[in-house]
Amino acid sequence: MDIQTKTDIIHQKIYDFLLYIYPLLAKYPKFEKFSLQTATRNAILEMLQEVIKWDKTATKSHLYTVDTALQESKELLRLAHDLEYSAMNARHYGESCRKLKEIGVMLGEMIEEVKTRK
Repeated sequence: MDIQTKTDIIHQKIYDFLLYIYPLLAKYPKFEKFSLQTATRNAILEMLQEVIKWDKTATKSHLYTVDTALQESKELLRLAHDLEYSAMNARHYGESCRKLKEIGVMLGEMIEEVKTRK
């Protein structure tokens, strides 16, 4: 699979994850609206934005930024799960982790491919 195809797939997977997570984020406690909820949404949106930038510029630093935002997203979702927010119960947390792991594996492959290109 070429790098453009991988980019397209990761882009779609992140978008699909946003569609999955948005309704869950809306169910976070009201007092989290401007903190954990916003931070989680922003981290996931940053992943999408940086994939778009990578697609346009092929600057590998964008892939590293996606990876950083991915790790941040995982930690924020873990925090919501550990705080026992009903929106991030075991089922939703497990599904979120599965989806993010899938993105992470593909992203890791892309980073390795880009590193070995030169």
